[in-house]
Amino acid sequence: MDRRGENLVRPLMLAIGLHIILLSTFFIALSPEAKTITPPPVVVIQATELTFAPSAAAEALAKKKQAEEQKRQEELRKKAEAEAKKKAEAEAKKKAEAEAKKKSEAELKKAEEDRKAAAEAERQKKEKAIEDAFKQAEAEARALEELKKKEEAELALLNALASEKAAANVADAIKTKISRAWRRPPGYKGGNEVTMRLSLASNGELVDVTIISSSGSVMLENSAVRAVKRAAPYSEVKEFDSKTFEEKFRSFTVKFRPEIRE
Repeated sequence: MDRRGENLVRPLMLAIGLHIILLSTFFIALSPEAKTITPPPVVVIQATELTFAPSAAAEALAKKKQAEEQKRQEELRKKAEAEAKKKAEAEAKKKAEAEAKKKSEAELKKAEEDRKAAAEAERQKKEKAIEDAFKQAEAEARALEELKKKEEAELALLNALASEKAAANVADAIKTKISRAWRRPPGYKGGNEVTMRLSLASNGELVDVTIISSSGSVMLENSAVRAVKRAAPYSEVKEFDSKTFEEKFRSFTVKFRPEIRE
């Protein structure tokens, strides 16, 4: 008999002994002689450990139960290990999936950030290219404008020089016409110079002529005025534009000193 069987037998035998004592006391108290008979002294029975030699069948049964219990414990252990392994694998799989998801999200986020950064860089590059092109166009426009102004200034200078030269030539031509139209007064010996102011119309017609500087010779002055009137109109001035005409020939002076040839 195994240890667990022995533990069950001891309390059982003790309980049986106590019941026997109690029943004996009860029947003695109920009998007619109980009133006259002095109760016997209480006998204290000391429970002693009873041992029984286990039978082969009980021992086999106990071994079978022990083997079944061990098998059940082993199955429970294996089941617990399998469940723990399964749980660990599930947790590892879940963790791996979470890490993979986190990694994928991080990669997607980085890819999106890279895309945005590239797009921003491209936008800034295009803006800079447009800005540079605009600045270059402005610089070229300014250069062209400066060149145009320079050319206009040079052309204006050339025109002014040409206009001055043309005006000088026309002035010389007017003096020549006056000299040709002049008639020497009788008795005039020469040597005098008179300055006259001529006023012309845009078509060259003489508007007025006045003496602004006396020559000291009335004959010369009167003959010079007549020569100016005789030489009119001065159609040479019609070749000038209004601005040049107003500046040069609307009102201008002529110094007249006739040459006297004997």
